Amino acid sequence: MRADSRTIQQILQSDRRFDIPVYQRPYVWNRDRQWEPLWDDVESTAIRLAEVRQAAREQNRSVSDADKQAAPHFMGAIVLEQYATGAGEIDRRSVVDGQQRLITLQLLLIGTLDALHEHNVTGPVCAKLKKLTRNDEDIFSGEDLYKVWPRPAERDAYLNAVGSTRPPEHESPFAAARKFFFDAAREFLGDDRTPGDPFTDAEPVQRRASLLVSTLLSLVKLVAIDLDDVDDAQVIFEALNARNTPLSTTDLVKNLLFMRAQADGHDPEELYESVWARFDKDDKWWREMVGIGHARRARQDWLLGDWLIGQLGRVINVGRLYGEFRGWLDHSGTDPVDALHTLNLYADAYESLHDRGTGATDKERRSFRRICRLNIAVATPVLLWLLTRSRDQLTGHEREMAFLAIESFVVRRMATKWQTRAYGRAFGEVLRAAQRADAHPGRAIVAALARGPHGYSWPRDDSLVWSFRNARYYGSGGINQDRLRLLLGCIDRQLQRAAPKTETVEVRYDDLHIEHVIPRSWKKHWPVNESDDSNEQLVLEQKREGHVHRIGNLTLTTGPLNLSMGHDPWEEKRGQLKSHSKLLLNAFLVEKKSWDEREIELRGEWLAEQVAVCWPGPESSQWEFDRDA
Repeated sequence: MRADSRTIQQILQSDRRFDIPVYQRPYVWNRDRQWEPLWDDVESTAIRLAEVRQAAREQNRSVSDADKQAAPHFMGAIVLEQYATGAGEIDRRSVVDGQQRLITLQLLLIGTLDALHEHNVTGPVCAKLKKLTRNDEDIFSGEDLYKVWPRPAERDAYLNAVGSTRPPEHESPFAAARKFFFDAAREFLGDDRTPGDPFTDAEPVQRRASLLVSTLLSLVKLVAIDLDDVDDAQVIFEALNARNTPLSTTDLVKNLLFMRAQADGHDPEELYESVWARFDKDDKWWREMVGIGHARRARQDWLLGDWLIGQLGRVINVGRLYGEFRGWLDHSGTDPVDALHTLNLYADAYESLHDRGTGATDKERRSFRRICRLNIAVATPVLLWLLTRSRDQLTGHEREMAFLAIESFVVRRMATKWQTRAYGRAFGEVLRAAQRADAHPGRAIVAALARGPHGYSWPRDDSLVWSFRNARYYGSGGINQDRLRLLLGCIDRQLQRAAPKTETVEVRYDDLHIEHVIPRSWKKHWPVNESDDSNEQLVLEQKREGHVHRIGNLTLTTGPLNLSMGHDPWEEKRGQLKSHSKLLLNAFLVEKKSWDEREIELRGEWLAEQVAVCWPGPESSQWEFDRDA
């Protein structure tokens, strides 16, 4: 490894092409975070150069003596790997790390050239900069003309942005960068307050041009690290990017896999097109941040973690995702190309679950949506593993049953308010049970859930009934309103499906409000029967207070209906529900001529029965499907 501090001129002046590997991430630098700070540094460096040159001239010292005292600006490091080239071919380097810097430097130089032309500056000043953006046109042609040769996915946009004509800035990030540096350099050259090169005897713009070009050529520096060994390249790449937030875990994993595949003789461009181009073509979706709080990560990082869990069969430390991956790759003996193809299969499954591709059934997608709604992300690796099994390993019917069983397991535990921590360990056990199964892995998942993975039982029907009769479901100590809407909405949807003579009703359950039949502020409008015994009266009031937030007292209504009913007594609420609600959930409710604590308990039992229909429990005969199905 050779690491040297070099000026831009030293790096770019020779005829040389810097190739951006196909597996590198897209160009992501932007105005706020990189372009403006870079230009500010260039401008500050130019002013420092003007000051030391002015002092040197006043002291009759040479320009070279002055420049030794000018503090340079370091842009960071680039890691380069030498390509083997034949006689007469252009010298080529693979950019292991630093492509963002090299591309930005090209756009900075070209934007500055645009500004020089705008101010009618010609001669050696322009020629020196142009030499840093193009190789010798008398010797080389085609792609060898360019100092930086970008990855295929961005090639057309980049080449258009560095052409002879400046394109509209909205066309691409490259065009926007060129336009930004053009504007900045034009302002620098045209500002009479900006100092010029005191050693240049010319008009002011020419003197400022000389100062700016001297700064770019000699005082903007990079640490260039030249490597030969691929593994060393990856180690250096990781070290340089370990503290840089813009690089995702997936970027690090991709680079490692492609570097090793290339070292094994695989063509990286062919491999990129077959297994990775999808992530860049739909870059916005794959890099979108999803999740809540500390679990918020790019969607592609979620996929990577779920895939790795599928390979390991255990929970991983997501904070050390890259370390976990590299450890697995090093010790499992997995071929990097095989790993890429397996990851691609998981990506197919992942997109299918998000309704962006074929593979998953409607029922499986619905189960996935409900599991996500409960924020049980640790179940996803099991679902993806199931979707990546061949039909010889797992029939469609058995796979769908496994999905429904997982959904039932998590929904029933939510409905009974049982512990949800350490679900990762529970689903790790479920996944391992499926992977160990000689046949019928879907059946193995159902059996593992029924055994209570990690000590987490699958609630039976009697547990649902007890909870729905006795537990608080609203407010403190209950479950959140979105989960209440999930339970009550699914019950109503099931009732609608079971009533073939009733007109089909499309309901947006997520837009409905949770309505308390006996209102939360009940004492004025819903008083309990008064008793001469104050102790008995207190007991009755405490009993009512305890029943108000039970699920039997809760239903769904529209916002306007919820508002209009307010604290109305049962007779009036019942009439309004009859007149305005189309939910069968409420049709059963309004059959009651009176409403009290006894009815709340009975309705809780009825709701538990409906939940058991929507999500069959471990005792259900549904899981005893035909072994040959």
